[in-house]
Amino acid sequence: MTRVAIPTSKGGLDDGVHESLVRAETFTVVELEDGEVKNVEVVENPYRREPYGAGSKVALFLVNLGVNVLLTPMDCPKGKAILDAGGVRIIKVEAGKNVKDVLNLLRD
Repeated sequence: MTRVAIPTSKGGLDDGVHESLVRAETFTVVELEDGEVKNVEVVENPYRREPYGAGSKVALFLVNLGVNVLLTPMDCPKGKAILDAGGVRIIKVEAGKNVKDVLNLLRD
């Protein structure tokens, strides 16, 4: 089972990828098994309004959610070490693209 997180606004498979990892309102967390969607969960980003240190906090939050893959349009320099240590693979995707479409990148 692979747990994938995508920064989103409202969340869900029909939402678009948010342009910011740290300031996204929600994360759409998708469980994939053999390339098939098994579960979709929308989780509110509790750190989107943090004035300082949000990158590290978001990274730790995603690791604690058990995420294996992060699909995001931007780098997270402050959180990268945390994501790496947590075994989270980061794949860059285009902001605004549909969540379903970017999930297809994992099926190839």
